[in-house]
Amino acid sequence: MSSATSTSRPDGFNVGHLFVLLSLMAATIAVVMARPATPESLILISLTIGAAGFAAVCFYRVLAPLVAPQSDLEQEPISERLRADLEREKALTLRSIKELEFDRAMGKLSQQDFEQMAHRLRARAMGIMKQLDSGTTTYRERVERDLAARLSNTRGAGTMKVAAPSVPVRCACGTANDHDARFCKGCGSKLATA
Repeated sequence: MSSATSTSRPDGFNVGHLFVLLSLMAATIAVVMARPATPESLILISLTIGAAGFAAVCFYRVLAPLVAPQSDLEQEPISERLRADLEREKALTLRSIKELEFDRAMGKLSQQDFEQMAHRLRARAMGIMKQLDSGTTTYRERVERDLAARLSNTRGAGTMKVAAPSVPVRCACGTANDHDARFCKGCGSKLATA
């Protein structure tokens, strides 16, 4: 789901046009200067120079990203729909990491398997978070927009309810679990739901 690449193409003159123009000029010069003027040789010369131009374009496209400066700052902000999809995928990835840690604590996974899977999941979560952060407007603009939305809601509703901080749930074995946990991380017993 890494859709950071843009599918739009610039409208101006680009390097591909330059290679096509150079190969056409080279083919024209080669045809004019060719000593045997048989049609087969002229066609063969033109096709050879056209293939060389195509190879030059491919070679340029392979090497250009390696020497070009990174343009992460020039990316367009991501749409709200893509942001929602990325947020959902981030939540699922983080939940998978949590379940993986639970499986390791229960002895269902070996340490080596846990490290391999956790490394991949954490790398994916970091990639999603970086993609989300790169497409955002400045934090100040986002905070001001959220604040304005909350203030407009409080004016319409009268009072604003403040969410209680999440308090960790303690099991009988003494392990502190997340507030939304259903089973204990330490012993695996079912927790009482509030």
